[in-house]
Amino acid sequence: MPRLTPRRWAARRQQILDGARGCFLRNGFHATSMNEVVEAAGMSPGAVYNHFASKDELIAAICEQALAEVAETFDQFLGRHTLPPLDEMLTAVFQHSSPLDAQRDSARLLVQIWAQSIGSQPLAARVEPIFRAVRGVLASLVNGYQQQGTIPATAPAEDIADILLATLQGTILRQAMLGDVDLDALRRGVRALWPQQPPAPRERAP
Repeated sequence: MPRLTPRRWAARRQQILDGARGCFLRNGFHATSMNEVVEAAGMSPGAVYNHFASKDELIAAICEQALAEVAETFDQFLGRHTLPPLDEMLTAVFQHSSPLDAQRDSARLLVQIWAQSIGSQPLAARVEPIFRAVRGVLASLVNGYQQQGTIPATAPAEDIADILLATLQGTILRQAMLGDVDLDALRRGVRALWPQQPPAPRERAP
C-alpha cells in the first residue's frame, strides 16, 4: 500500500478530529466511545488508531488546535502598523469554527477539555504550554497598546494579559453554563474598562 503524502496524512488527521469534535459536542467527552469516533470519521478502526491511540489523545489535539488558533489570531495583530480596538481584538477569537464559535455547545466542549486536563497529567502537560503561549502573545499585544498610548502603562503588560485571558475564559464558562453571552455587550464592557484614545502613529522600523 503506498504511503500517504504529508498533505493527505494531515487531511485524514483533521477528518478524525472533526468527527470526534462532533461526537463530543453531541454526547460529551465521557459518553463518547472510540467506536463512535471511528464511525463519525468514516474510517477503519486501524486508520483512526494509527493517528490517535485514545480519547485523551483526541481531546488533547482538539484543545491544542483551539489554543493554537487563539494564539494565531492574536499573533496576526502584532505585525499591523496600528492595532485594532482592544474590544475587537479580544472578541476576534470567537470568529473561528467550533469550538471557538461562541456557541453554547462549543463552550461546553472547551469546559470539558479544561476539566479533563485537571485530572490528566499527560493532557495538562500538553495544554499548559499553549496556554502560556497565548498569554505571551496577549502580553505582547498589551505592550503594543501601551506604546500606542491606548492602554495606560500603569501595570506590567503581563498582569493586564492575565486579566484579558481570564475574561476570555470567564466568557466561555458563562456561555457553557448559561448560554447568554452577548459579544456586543462584552465589547461595550471592555470599552468602558479601557477607554481608548486615538492611537499615536507607530514608528516604522528602518
